Amino acid sequence: MDDLTEEQTRADRQDPPHYGPIDPWYTESTRKGGSWGPGRRRPKRWASRILIVTVFLVFIAVVAAVANKGVHWIQGRSTTTTTLAALGPSVRVVINPGMTATQVGTLLEEEGVIRSSAAFVDLVKSRGTESKLRPGIYRFSKGLELLQVVDNLERGQGSSTFKLTIPEGMAASQVGALLTKDGTIEGGSYLELSGRPTKFVVPKVGGAAPKVTTLEGLLFPSTYYLLQGDGATELIGAQLAAFESKTASLPWSKATALGLTPYEIVIVASLIEKEASIPDERAKVSAVIYNRLKKDMSLGIDATVRYAVDKWTGTLTSEDLAIDSPYNTRTIKGLPPTPIANPGVAALRAALEPADVDYLYYVLRDTDGHHFFTASYEEFLQAKKNAPAQ
Repeated sequence: MDDLTEEQTRADRQDPPHYGPIDPWYTESTRKGGSWGPGRRRPKRWASRILIVTVFLVFIAVVAAVANKGVHWIQGRSTTTTTLAALGPSVRVVINPGMTATQVGTLLEEEGVIRSSAAFVDLVKSRGTESKLRPGIYRFSKGLELLQVVDNLERGQGSSTFKLTIPEGMAASQVGALLTKDGTIEGGSYLELSGRPTKFVVPKVGGAAPKVTTLEGLLFPSTYYLLQGDGATELIGAQLAAFESKTASLPWSKATALGLTPYEIVIVASLIEKEASIPDERAKVSAVIYNRLKKDMSLGIDATVRYAVDKWTGTLTSEDLAIDSPYNTRTIKGLPPTPIANPGVAALRAALEPADVDYLYYVLRDTDGHHFFTASYEEFLQAKKNAPAQ
């Protein structure tokens, strides 16, 4: 202060007070003739302060945005099947035994579980698990990550299932009895629902869904995987869907040449299932049915009587055989009004492709199920005398 003039001292006193932090470059030496020079006032640093504050706020905003995206990414990676249900509705997907990775991927894409079946197949192949996808019934949420879907299929996770095998040629009442014995599904409910087709989507037969009064004949026999808690409704739904998918490639156009509708072909196939236990005899039994229809003969198939009286074992009595029923093909000509059992693909094919023979009769010739076929009534009567007791 000793080198300052009175005027300079007075000017310094008139400077506005400084409330901010001391500038590190504003030192005593600067006041005494530094780069600012004697008598010059210290410049203000408001612009610098504004710039610093702005940069700091931008930095905070960037950090917050990154943190927010990080939380969402972590949630997306760690979300389980259960919590992902909020992303979309739960989809029930049936993976049947023997399905290829391509078939599984196509099904998942069709159901909206994944976006690309090709991406699914590529991922499965890269993991070397094409043959390790476990069959069963799964519930997937739409929006589930592809990796999670593949993991679940490889581990069988989310597929709490039980297996049911429905043999070929069983009537709905027989299936109901089988279910009751097994104890997994209420057999009475199954039988009741089989007679209420309006509660289900009737499958296409030869390209069109027939108008039916019963689902008998359309309940496709196969092995099914059901979720714990599923009942008769789910089983019947699976059987109807299987019928359409498993029989779509059959030569249904041949029905016209045979003089029948596709649904009547199913009726014939149900008769074949009940009469032929030897695979090679299916087409021959089919031929006998068509030959008798052409000659306006009654079919005389006792299995139709058994259906009418719901008596699948034991000897039919004279009273049984005389029952007044449209299913009694001993007394009424033509086909019964509905199928009497649920045929498989082989019986349906035999109904569409009967053997080219003139047989009109067949009779059991051994306990293994083989039949003797003939066009002669006399030969039939002779063979009947030697037939084993049923």
